Amino acid sequence: MIPSAVAEEGIRASDREREAATLRLRAAHLEGRLDVEELEERVARVQTARTRADLDAVEADLPRRPHAAIDTTDGVPWWPGRRPFSERKLLDTPLDEVRESALAFMVPSLERHGYVLSKEDAEVLVFAFKRPGQLGSDRITLRFRDAGDRRTLVLAHGTAPLRVRRAFARLSD
Repeated sequence: MIPSAVAEEGIRASDREREAATLRLRAAHLEGRLDVEELEERVARVQTARTRADLDAVEADLPRRPHAAIDTTDGVPWWPGRRPFSERKLLDTPLDEVRESALAFMVPSLERHGYVLSKEDAEVLVFAFKRPGQLGSDRITLRFRDAGDRRTLVLAHGTAPLRVRRAFARLSD
């Protein structure tokens, strides 16, 4: 078995992580921490980085950026019936893993409640609930945002019954 510290260093870097590192380097340049030549050299190293350890090495001598405050929702709904809801949850998991988990666990659960996945792309999932005999439909939209440091902001909103709203309220549990 590989120790977790060694395993973490060997994890491959994603395109999204390379883009985030490039943005942090550009910010350091604007702050006067890097000159143009060093910025260009480091951006080139970021673009060819294979692992997260390679990315960390490029930024090792730069100060860590504080995380922007993200207001999340809390509390659990109690009002019965099909109602509008909106949830913001910050998860300590990379975006790709959150999205894969949503597809693996949320899609089947929402399908059991009558919602069908009607739109899917890299950062959004849209579920539609068609009521028999009605023209309109209720929707649930899930948006995924990279919050940095392998964290993901999940934004969920729509109209759903109490059981579904409670599940979204407990998303970080």
